[in-house]
Amino acid sequence: MASTTLSARRTDTETASATDRVRALLLEVAAKEFSSRGFAGARLEKIAADANITRAMIYYHFGGREGLYVAVLEDAYNSIWRAEHAIRIDDLEPIKSLRRLVEFRVGYYIDNPTFVALVSIENQLEAKHLRRVKSVTLSAAPSLEHTAAVLAQGQAQGVFRMDVDVVDLYQVIVSMGFFNVANRHTFGAIFGRDFADGSHMRTLVADVVLRYVSTDVGALPEHSASPPSCKPPQRPAR
Repeated sequence: MASTTLSARRTDTETASATDRVRALLLEVAAKEFSSRGFAGARLEKIAADANITRAMIYYHFGGREGLYVAVLEDAYNSIWRAEHAIRIDDLEPIKSLRRLVEFRVGYYIDNPTFVALVSIENQLEAKHLRRVKSVTLSAAPSLEHTAAVLAQGQAQGVFRMDVDVVDLYQVIVSMGFFNVANRHTFGAIFGRDFADGSHMRTLVADVVLRYVSTDVGALPEHSASPPSCKPPQRPAR
């Protein structure tokens, strides 16, 4: 009897594990499709084919296009916040802690352009679907607290300005890092800048942010990173 029960539990565990793998693969494949074609343009047939499942399985797991898209958004936001919370900064002084957080954000956007594309698409849709994702709203506060704790520590030590609002600080970090990826093609075409190497942008954004929050800019350590290759804009032939 005990053997039968143990076997049944093992089967349930294996089934659950297999279901989780299918779901994870579906989200990965769907994220690429939605980010490249948008919510309306994404093809469920292609998602199913790339995930090596039937279209019916998409409806089984997510209820259809909108349910799948919402799940993709939820997974995308929660992934970046989980990664951010995994950063260890407890033993660092505020300036180094904030630099690490900023460089993480910039690097994450560079390494995950699909996330940037999904956010851009959802902004075009005026966050219609994101408003349905309660877990994203609930996870936003803890994510902000991570930055808020570093800011408060720096303010208590007198190295960060007291009039800096944490949401303003967060917006500066996100907007600069986001622009680097969201506008890389147009900005690169106009100014001939190659964004293949992200080290310059990590340093640039971190320097800008630290100068924004610091009480003594002159006391900040100097950082330098060679700018990406840049070719002069080509004027159209007349």
